[in-house]
Amino acid sequence: MELISLSVLDLSLAACLVVLLAILSWHLQLGLQKTLIIAASRSVIQLTLLGLVLKQLFQQSSLPLIGLISLIMLTVAGYEVMARQGKKFSGWWGMGIGTSSMFLSSFSITLLALFT
Repeated sequence: MELISLSVLDLSLAACLVVLLAILSWHLQLGLQKTLIIAASRSVIQLTLLGLVLKQLFQQSSLPLIGLISLIMLTVAGYEVMARQGKKFSGWWGMGIGTSSMFLSSFSITLLALFT
């Protein structure tokens, strides 16, 4: 498997496209520019922090610790899926279904990435 390296040019191009989209939203009076800039800023901050945490985690090379952090991330994601549902299942069904589907899909993709 070959890693894809992102250069400063690649990241700058993505940032310019977001700014261009905000300008276009302002020009067309869609009112989305503030939401776009806030969402883009939040995603940059969140992905940077997540990258720092995962870098430290994988440098430890501790399978139980990696498994524990993965389980915590999966549980939080399952909770978010349940919280954002318009029509919720009663009890733990909503979280169970969302968490199970995310586990199966991410586990399958991980196996596919490792063995191809």
